[in-house]
Amino acid sequence: MKSPIKENNEFKCLAELKRMIPKGSVINSFLLFSGNLEFNLAEGERFVVAHTHKHVIYEFWECALQNPKHIAEMSRFLFPIACPDTFHILQENWPKYPDPFARSALFFLLNRCSDSGWISAGKLDQKNFNPIALSHLNKFNPSNFYVTWDEEEDLIENIKNAKPADFLLVPVGKFSHNFFEHGKNKGYEMSTVHHKNLCEFLKENTTKWVVAYKYHSELFKLYKGYNISMINKFGKVTTDDHECEEVLIANF
Repeated sequence: MKSPIKENNEFKCLAELKRMIPKGSVINSFLLFSGNLEFNLAEGERFVVAHTHKHVIYEFWECALQNPKHIAEMSRFLFPIACPDTFHILQENWPKYPDPFARSALFFLLNRCSDSGWISAGKLDQKNFNPIALSHLNKFNPSNFYVTWDEEEDLIENIKNAKPADFLLVPVGKFSHNFFEHGKNKGYEMSTVHHKNLCEFLKENTTKWVVAYKYHSELFKLYKGYNISMINKFGKVTTDDHECEEVLIANF
């Protein structure tokens, strides 16, 4: 199943995740954004509870589950965006609109029209707001998928507070050393992951877990002794670190 939301951190590791996580499993997944991995795991007969601590992301998916056609219709009415200045104003103010479906329509519109895929950041590029994207939204009706809003801002606390599941999935994306995080300007939909803290927490967690990252050499040091699968650009497992684009790390 193709997500209607343009990915800003696209993963190719779906096939390997399906191999690792058997059908019928219940998965707690965190850091929900585009949902591409989550929807496809759910469509493949896994039960996915997708967590986000960003209310704007939770609200978009809740509205999309209720009435995706209404979001598509409203966003089509708002398109095209007149100029980069208008785009920038919308990026700064979209969560302030009073109606949740209007906010959701802007979430979709700005995502499709941002060159970065973020809603609150990126430059205007309208080519990805097209009939194919609208079709994916109009047909949005996932099975075995549930979305939940975690009120804590801290990822680790939200993992601790989640109801038990067979597997824990954290599609993190890019690794960083978290230098100079304090004072960074972040959009309404953006999250900060403290990677070393997450690693230390997971090492003490007895639930079966998988974290997904873009390739970074530091990950092999942090998670030394754990099962690490390197994934190439075709989504295949590789043993060549020069071909590696993604890393799946698991405790099983």
